[in-house]
Amino acid sequence: MLRVESISYKINNRHLLKDITFSIRKGEMVAILGANGAGKSTLMKILCREKQPSEGRVVFDAKNLNDYSAKELAGKRATLYQQNTVSLAFTVEEIVLMGRYGKETANANFANQLALKETMEICGISHLADRSMLTLSGGEQQRVHLARVLSQVWDNKDALLLLDEPISNMDMLYQHQTLAIANALAKKGFMVVCVLHEINLAAQYADRVIMLKGGRKWWDGAPEEVFTSRNIFTAFGVHTQVQTDPRTLITQVAPNGLKFDAALFNSNLAENYNRRSLKERFISYRDQHPGKPLWRIAETLGVTEAELLFLGLDENVILLRPEMEAILERIEDLGLVKGVTYNKNCETERIGVYRNFSKEEYTTLFLGEDIDLRIFAGRWKFALAVEEKGKESLQFFDANGKTVHQIYLTGGSYRQVYLDLVNEFKQKDQSAPVIEKTIRKHIQERRDAEIDISDFHQAWNNMQDTHEFFGLVKRFGLTRMQALRLAPLSRARQVSLESFRRTILHCSNTKVPVMMFTANEGCVQINTGELSNVNTNGAWLTLTELSGGVTKLNEDAVHSVWHVVKPTADGDVNSLELYGANGDMIVQFFGERKPGKAELESWKKAVVNNRA
Repeated sequence: MLRVESISYKINNRHLLKDITFSIRKGEMVAILGANGAGKSTLMKILCREKQPSEGRVVFDAKNLNDYSAKELAGKRATLYQQNTVSLAFTVEEIVLMGRYGKETANANFANQLALKETMEICGISHLADRSMLTLSGGEQQRVHLARVLSQVWDNKDALLLLDEPISNMDMLYQHQTLAIANALAKKGFMVVCVLHEINLAAQYADRVIMLKGGRKWWDGAPEEVFTSRNIFTAFGVHTQVQTDPRTLITQVAPNGLKFDAALFNSNLAENYNRRSLKERFISYRDQHPGKPLWRIAETLGVTEAELLFLGLDENVILLRPEMEAILERIEDLGLVKGVTYNKNCETERIGVYRNFSKEEYTTLFLGEDIDLRIFAGRWKFALAVEEKGKESLQFFDANGKTVHQIYLTGGSYRQVYLDLVNEFKQKDQSAPVIEKTIRKHIQERRDAEIDISDFHQAWNNMQDTHEFFGLVKRFGLTRMQALRLAPLSRARQVSLESFRRTILHCSNTKVPVMMFTANEGCVQINTGELSNVNTNGAWLTLTELSGGVTKLNEDAVHSVWHVVKPTADGDVNSLELYGANGDMIVQFFGERKPGKAELESWKKAVVNNRA
């Protein structure tokens, strides 16, 4: 068996591979696919022992791959590289026999000649035996190297065969023939790992497909499981039609094809394009990329989500008067709705009733069992009623046009109440408002020497409530990351992303209820309860709650994870806090708790026992 155990590979702090795990059994042919730059060749070089992983290890036949001698490994594993260069005029027969070097058996000559004859025949190169390699076409040379690699392990039925893009330069017949050879050997006990670009060939010949994206393993399964229209679009950015041939039961993928406007990439043709309105460009881009969320389209077009929705005014979008608290006070009357809050790297949603509306000095609150929000209404600038693809919603934006919160109607909503609310708050002037174009400045850290660290430690240790932390950071003029770095002993500790995963999986398996805080500059949404499922889909970790709530986290954006301990009147409170590269918080996790009650001991144990 070949086992790849949590391997990562990075150069200059940039991950080319991240946390990849899989295993391959004897008799299995596995195809590795992914777009250019997905990490396929890097992974293959690690399997070939050309590169050493930054983390993790590769185990082959119960032995660390690095523990094999070169000679020992040559008898058990053969590799066909993507590029094979021969600069001397060796004959084809000589090249194939190179695969037999080092074979020391009593009847080595017989075995060598048998391997030579049979591999040359199956690869269709017997008639080229006396030809110089320098006179062959690229496809013919590739078939010769395939025969050489096969001859190396021809008499070892338990061998590992690594094929890095083995069908490049080959015509259709030999592409199929090469993969059919690999498939046939796998059926007799070989382990075959094959890097491919052609999806339909992988579907036809591979037993299993591993799909990479951005250096991560996104999918691993049978071709019919992995090759779906959605998965292919996610990995390659191409829309396809996927179906199963009823006669052969083989998955078949037909790309829809791409359409480009030459004005987008040729400045000499751009004059007419630049005259197109934002609306025309938005419609064109959305039609080409129907799976992209609105905020990503806005980012690509260099505008905000609000500006794109303003294009629908007088059609499917209604501008409401910016009387935010008055609107929010009426939301409970809508009944069962879905609340959505997100930042660039974390999105959370939950269905419920917006109950227990209240206002504090700077904050508007909903303290319901399902919908739990902290709203900074002073930062909410625009309110829209939006109807899109049959879904009706209220959407709120800050002065820069960024989404701060969304409320969607569900089957349990009172639609007439929604229509009455929209009609009551409809702005008379339905022209698009002006969006501010301000750039948020990140606070520069002060030098540590300027901080009264002793007083800061005392203030931290004297906290009576977790909410005091924000004021504490502001009072001492710290960034949040600096505060964690300078925290009192045992109050903040950086841990690995893997330890965060272990903690969350433990909580899901043992029914420890958690609180997840997803925030942007205008809103904090808190989803609380037991997790029913934790699922990784490439870079995104999806946490599904028993209540039906869902939180999605982009793990690739996580730069650091901190275990933070804050004192309160009810005892210490432990949290896991995830931050991006710029120091912005992505999401926070606590054990379920309420004021006046101590933290769940089960949560504390989960955090402490799984940290690393």
